[in-house]
This record gives sequence, C-alpha cells and structure tokens, in this order.
Amino acid sequence: MARKVFVTSRPWQEALEEFLGSLRSNGYLAGLPAEEIDVTRALGRVTAAPVYAAISSPHYPAAAMDGIAVRAEKTFGASEGEPLELALDREAVLVDTGDPLPEGFDAVIMIEEVTFKDKVAAVIRRPAVPGQNIRPVGEDITAGELLVPAGQALTPYDLGGLLSAGVTMVAVRPRPRVAILPTGTELVPPNPNPAPGQILESNGTMLAGLVTRWGGEPRVYPITPDDYQLLKERLLQALAESDLVLINAGSSAGREDYTARLVAELGQVLTHGVATRPGKPVILGIVEDKPVIGVPGYPVSAALCAELFARPVIYYRQGLEPPRRERVQAVLARKIYSPLGREEFVRVRLERERDRLVAIPTSRGAGTIMALARADGIVVVPRLAEGFAAGQEVTVYLLRPRETLLEELHTGARTIKGSYNLE
Repeated sequence: MARKVFVTSRPWQEALEEFLGSLRSNGYLAGLPAEEIDVTRALGRVTAAPVYAAISSPHYPAAAMDGIAVRAEKTFGASEGEPLELALDREAVLVDTGDPLPEGFDAVIMIEEVTFKDKVAAVIRRPAVPGQNIRPVGEDITAGELLVPAGQALTPYDLGGLLSAGVTMVAVRPRPRVAILPTGTELVPPNPNPAPGQILESNGTMLAGLVTRWGGEPRVYPITPDDYQLLKERLLQALAESDLVLINAGSSAGREDYTARLVAELGQVLTHGVATRPGKPVILGIVEDKPVIGVPGYPVSAALCAELFARPVIYYRQGLEPPRRERVQAVLARKIYSPLGREEFVRVRLERERDRLVAIPTSRGAGTIMALARADGIVVVPRLAEGFAAGQEVTVYLLRPRETLLEELHTGARTIKGSYNLE
C-alpha cells in the first residue's frame, strides 16, 4: 500500500478554526445537558443556569460581637464619670457572636466595654446607638439575589456563598469525558526494568493531568498494540463512552501509523499535519459527531498538540472561553535560530539579572520531557521569522503560575550566576 504523506504547511490557527467551526455546526459545542449536583462537590464546575439565593444571609438580626444586647435609648447618658447600670436579663441580655438579637433590643455593646456587678447588673461607660454591632437581615445576601451567573466556574468562595444562601444543589454542565488511547506495540506499563526497545507509557498520565486541569474527566485506556482492527475496536468503544478521543502516537506517516486512515474510514479527517515545531503530525478529525485528535508520540509534541487543540475544545464544551495564558516579558540569553515555514514553540527557563528577566532556551528535542518539566515558559517564533537575536525582548507564555514564579525570582533564588552577552 502506498503511503499517504501528510501536509505540514498549514498554520495551526487555521486548522483549529476549521475544527471548532465543524464542531459548532454539528451542535457539539452547544445545547449541553445540565446535571444537578451537591454544592459541596461543585468546586470548579461550570454553572448551567443562573443561581439565586434561597434565603437572606443572615436571615435574622444577629449579634456581630460577643457582648450585651441593649435598647440604645436606655444607654443614653452613660459616661466614664457617670457609669450606667443595666439590669441583666431585663435591660441587658448576654449574647455571643451570631446569636439572634432578642426581641425589642436594637444594639450590642462589646463585652470588652462592659463590667458586671454581682452578676445582676451590667455597667457601661458609654452609650450605644441603634444598630450598633448588629448584622441586619440580608446584610450579606438578600433572598432572590443573583449569586452566580450561568457559565461561571465555581470557586471555593462561590461555594461558601451558595451554602450561606441556603442553596444546596446546583445545575452544572457535565465535565467533558476525554478518552486517552495510548498506542504502540513498543509501549509497556511503567516499570524499573524495561527491555531494550520497550518504551514506558507515560504520555497517558501526562495528558490526563492536562485534561483534569482544563476541567475534563480523563480516562486512560489500556495500551493498544499496532493492530488496525484492535485500534478500530478501541476507538469505537472510546467514542461510545466519551466526548473527545485523544489517540496518542500513530499520527505520522509510518507503515504502522494507522490513526489518519482509521479516522478517515469512520468519519472525516480535517487536518493531518500543521506548520508547528514540535507537533507537526497532529490529526484533527470528527467521528460520530465527536472530535478525535491524533496526538504525536513524542511527549513534548503530545503536550503542545493537547494545548493547542484539545484545550480549547474542552473549555468550549463546558461553555467557557479558554483563559489566556499568563505571560511576562524577558530578554533572550542567547540567539534562537528557527527555520522559516513553521511556528516554533521554544521552551525557556527564566532567571533574574538585576532588574530584568532573562529567558534561557532549554533543549529543543520533542522527546525531552524533562526539558518541558523544568521549563518556566514558551517563546513562540512566528512562521515567517528565522528566530530571535540574543538580548532581544520576547514574550514568554508561562507554564507555571505567574505569581509563584515572580516570587521566586524576586527573592533571589533564581538569579543568574554566569554572564551572557545581552546587549
């Protein structure tokens, strides 16, 4: 059988736009069903409808301090020179923070400003004013108030607010179920004693972690050897059980790379190959109205293709805009050369030199997973550029939280020890 060589000159942005457009047109990204879940299990879930307060918070006038509840008018005239005695349980009632305000009382005096006489009277030295140290009904939340709009990922603070407003169940969009299919006869489960020629399967766990971070629900399937019929059966199973399928490896044009042929047989291949480095052999297809992405086998390529193509699908499936990647400006420690025609994603580590950030390129091999694990960010070289000069200011798209990274750099833990010609 003649090999079909894939096209690699297509911009990835164009491929993604066509991919998303096809998914929108077939209804994949719209009209998702909602599910009701307990608020205590809803962290990170996306609301399917607006959520309104069931009750006010507080739902009764409450003491805001430990102290005594009083009628403010009965305290007028109290001073340091002329303390006022109030009969306990009649003119002054002991209350703790959060207690209901006794009927007929309208102020609370802090316990620190009260002395007691023979356990029958409270002595005060300054008057109270109506409403003092009292939380009125609805001070925080009013019954019927909009708490969370539709399409919002719930934070820990949102959950606290919902529960405070008497909301115990919330309608959310289902998490996208993502099937991850590791393939390759050479793959074996991770172990400390692989034989020569065996490759430890690690991409599945890496991709599952990314899917979880983006709000999806991953499932890594058992390793499928390079057998067309077995892969076909596994893909059909994954399609029946999931919303999105990632087939890892087999996306190139080798004699045992079956993914493109299989997707074409069962559905439609929209893209096979994009102008990126790494990650050029990616496959974007649709089978049974569901997206299927053929992810290259090299770990850095797999991670990049998942970022570029699976990440937006997972976010849009939840009704969310993919968040913008955090970024910083830095100067390059050394020149980056890149051939014309492909958009290159170069991993860098950040260091601090005096009052500026310096980006140091790391290993550029697609199989060097630790270079990715140790990188702080990525510098993107455009398709029509041949690279960047040493000392040139570039945008670094961060792989780690910006606040954490800048804190490390600020404390001096990440200061350049050597010297670079950055001028």
